[in-house]
Amino acid sequence: MDGRVKLDCKILKQLRRNMGLSQEKLACACQEQALCVSIATLKRAECGCKVYHRTARELARFYQIPVTDILCERTG
Repeated sequence: MDGRVKLDCKILKQLRRNMGLSQEKLACACQEQALCVSIATLKRAECGCKVYHRTARELARFYQIPVTDILCERTG
């Protein structure tokens, strides 16, 4: 295991859109809160690519939700 997880891209996009943020504005908002989330990382997460667990925690902290709310369900 390399410490990467897959996030639910539909939920991520919906959370961001509900706040009226572009990916760029979300990355800036995260930076303002000292959260380590770049626009490149956001794009990867919203495209369904795996990201570091730290990124999942930072996004959950930004949205003020449990990290389990944005994780994809494990299959197999």
